[in-house]
Amino acid sequence: MQRFIPRTSFGYDRVINWFPGHMAKGLRLISERLNTVDLVVEVRDARIPLSSVNPNFEKVVGRKPRLVIYNKFDLACPDSKQPLMDAFAKHTPHTPVLFTSCLKDSHIGDILKYAASLADPIPHINLMVVGMPNVGKSSLINSLRRVGVGKGKAAQTGAQPGVTRTVVGTVKVLDDPAIYLIDTPGVMVPHIADPLRSLKVAVTGGIRDHLADEQVMVDYILYELNRRNAIDYCSWYRMTEPTNNVDELLDGVARRIGAIVKGGQLDMTMAAKFFLKQFRLGKLGRYTLDDISPPALDTFFDEMKLYNGTSSSGVRQSDPMAISRRQEKKRAKLAWRKEQQKKYEQRGKRLEPAEDED
Repeated sequence: MQRFIPRTSFGYDRVINWFPGHMAKGLRLISERLNTVDLVVEVRDARIPLSSVNPNFEKVVGRKPRLVIYNKFDLACPDSKQPLMDAFAKHTPHTPVLFTSCLKDSHIGDILKYAASLADPIPHINLMVVGMPNVGKSSLINSLRRVGVGKGKAAQTGAQPGVTRTVVGTVKVLDDPAIYLIDTPGVMVPHIADPLRSLKVAVTGGIRDHLADEQVMVDYILYELNRRNAIDYCSWYRMTEPTNNVDELLDGVARRIGAIVKGGQLDMTMAAKFFLKQFRLGKLGRYTLDDISPPALDTFFDEMKLYNGTSSSGVRQSDPMAISRRQEKKRAKLAWRKEQQKKYEQRGKRLEPAEDED
């Protein structure tokens, strides 16, 4: 039998773009509400730790304190954690990073603990959760609420991206100190220049399936499995040997699951959807699709610095419109006191001024 040789590259030149109107509106509303936010929680997909980053968030979030969450780590390669941690320590040492699986509530308490550490001297903490579609923002909110205040579902979740379509009101996720959280819609990059990156986002569920060809997505997964020598699919789908031909794979999948249409023909579309779902659920193993070698990570962080206004030396370029974090906190505190004053006035009372107010 001839030795199987996997493909060394995957040719793909189609860019999949998906930027509906609610995303543009959502990005604008995120920017408008940032002045009331104390901490931005940016959720990324651990399976595509670089491709699931929206550079627009770098522009919008700016100097705001940020916590980066790599969600769905239970589906990503376990060895991917340390290279990412090392890269953050090297390039953005003041940005904390956590790896979570919201289905298991892993490290959810650590998120609440970090947010609570920001509570003094602010009366309460406002968090804003941002991220690209289907990275698990709403699931994270539900986990925070479940762990923090022992309550159930607060945000709608779904298998397809785009469930949350607008910036919604605050949800309380901790009583003492009081921590409130703002959910936002997943915002896609308006134009992904790299075709393969757009395909990775589609494969992991960040773009609606009907906008991408399921069989092409399965072909890419097959390529990734073969080059990692992860060929257990042969025994699962009763194939005699691994293959580079996606039609041969889908033939085996269709026969295994009984995907047969009228006339006895195999339903390749149903087979592709089944295989894609198996990959997304982690049934085929844990995989990180992005290149996270040190050179690739260095290049990525250098590109992000161009978006957030930081020089190559790591020093933020001066911005005459920027305000300090202390000023930002003071403004947020004053806004909170004005809100409380309105409530007191409705009851015929007056809120006494704080010692630091003129």
